[in-house]
Amino acid sequence: MPAVTSQAPLIEALTHYQTHHRRRFHMPGHMGRFIPPALNDLLSLNYDLTELDGLDVLSEPTGCIVEAQAQMAQAIGAAHTFFLVNGSSVGIQAAMLTALKPGDKVLLPRNVHRSVLSGLILTGANPVWFLPEWLPGWGLWGQVAPEEVTRQLDQHPDIKALILTSPTYEGIGSDIPTIAAICRARNVLLIIDEAHGSLWPYTDRLPQSACTTLADAVIQSIHKTAGSLTQSAAAHLPKGSRMDPHQYQQALNTLQTTSPSYLLLASLDAARTYLTSPEGQYRLDTVLDEVTRLRETFFTLNTPFQLFHPSQADHSYWDPTKLFLRLPGASGEDWGTNLEQTAQLAFESVSPYGTLYQCGIGLEADDIDFFLNAFSAANHLPSLTPKIPESNWLTPIVKMTPRDAFFTEKTTVNKQAATNLISAETVVHCPPGIPVLMPGEQIQPEHIEYLPETLTVVN
Repeated sequence: MPAVTSQAPLIEALTHYQTHHRRRFHMPGHMGRFIPPALNDLLSLNYDLTELDGLDVLSEPTGCIVEAQAQMAQAIGAAHTFFLVNGSSVGIQAAMLTALKPGDKVLLPRNVHRSVLSGLILTGANPVWFLPEWLPGWGLWGQVAPEEVTRQLDQHPDIKALILTSPTYEGIGSDIPTIAAICRARNVLLIIDEAHGSLWPYTDRLPQSACTTLADAVIQSIHKTAGSLTQSAAAHLPKGSRMDPHQYQQALNTLQTTSPSYLLLASLDAARTYLTSPEGQYRLDTVLDEVTRLRETFFTLNTPFQLFHPSQADHSYWDPTKLFLRLPGASGEDWGTNLEQTAQLAFESVSPYGTLYQCGIGLEADDIDFFLNAFSAANHLPSLTPKIPESNWLTPIVKMTPRDAFFTEKTTVNKQAATNLISAETVVHCPPGIPVLMPGEQIQPEHIEYLPETLTVVN
């Protein structure tokens, strides 16, 4: 047991973070600056309730919850909406339980979220992996091209479902309308992880949401950008979805807590109510105007830092509220942490390639000024040659399903002795939760430097 250094360590850590970060360019989307007024009024003990008389039941909603879900579905153009209090992860896993059974093949790009890996263990499905576009120099996964989907489905005609992350953690989306049409023609179910695109349905200034395409399930983390409380999310079945809503609800009930927080649920209702109001639309427009100002001004700065902007061909499926910056010759882990400490500018994530900052509905004009001033004043930081994570795009050698690897006999070995053995655990590059190695995959020499000192392998 660790030594006791504080009477309330979590509370003290939160207080310390708050007082040492003047601006937060990270999740949740309120950025510590703004939440919908209706939600602000609810944040007291009086509203921390559970499933009581008159408050409906999340697992079998017939009253206020089902009405709130229906209003969100109507607002974004979907047929059905399900409120989630276990994050987008539970929505993705429920979609997998609805779409797949043991032995089914599911097509997956390598940049899926780690919740999909848990879904593979739950369903017993067989993953068929492929690599999405890679943007060299930036260290970012790009689009999944419709042509690549067609090629994969030609090679694997028995695929039952395709799961895509669009947009990516860094805001790069794929042509979901075209991909959805391809999947519909092949009778392949399409599940979209739209966790990072929860503002998309509420404005035509951002890319088209998958909620209005031929996708079969779309899962959004409303808390990431749209102003609800952390952990709250929503799953949507678009109009024309081939998923049965009753079966999806049953899958959710298998996975989701039986003690849902009504503060989380209410925050979803408050976010939708606000974003569809004139005040919310005005604020969203203002946020996007300020993001545009940041980008236009940044490119005029005399700074060695570079801000990612896609080519014009990719612009239709890109979210400008994600700010990924690099400093050539330096590690993002190095300079991002330095700026956090010296300028109190909090980032979303850092990597050897760069640092990600995120703007949400809580963005204020003075946040933009603070951000620009921080980079204007930043000196060239000590260089650290980026370590290119080659294993992130190694073609996996699958020896058994993740489910079989999870339930088989295991042993623990030193990572130096792990080459050619079969991994029984997941090694994830996080954030944003990208798998380097999965249960059931053979450990290759290139994996070794990314492994923990000891690793669980199949016996």
